[in-house]
Amino acid sequence: MSGKPELLCVGHDSILNRTRRLILERCFDVKVAHGLTEAIAFLSGQRFDLVLLCYTLTDEECAASVEFIHSLSTPAKILALAQGRDRLLLSPQDEEFVSGGPAELLKKAAAMAGIPTGKAEQCAADDPVRKAEQQTE
Repeated sequence: MSGKPELLCVGHDSILNRTRRLILERCFDVKVAHGLTEAIAFLSGQRFDLVLLCYTLTDEECAASVEFIHSLSTPAKILALAQGRDRLLLSPQDEEFVSGGPAELLKKAAAMAGIPTGKAEQCAADDPVRKAEQQTE
């Protein structure tokens, strides 16, 4: 365990999942589920601080995910990457993320997980690719 908040990223697109993992693992311990069944398996065996629901999930999968998460004894916060708060029956602790790039997604997720702004900025700046480039200069 890394000491970072736990985040579950749920979506069907493996490229989006991989990209989001690379972005979010700067501040989170990220697990990826490739659909509803895998998400429920993860959620049944582990507590997550935040669940990111991708727009590649169907409305039914999103609704079922939200319902399952809200039924847990300690439900995770949900960050839905789409519009539909009423459609998805999100709770007041849950949020939507409709637009913005990777940096904005990381900031939004960090804020939802309660990571202080300074710590989130430090995580975002802790880019291993950039560090490797700086070492070779």
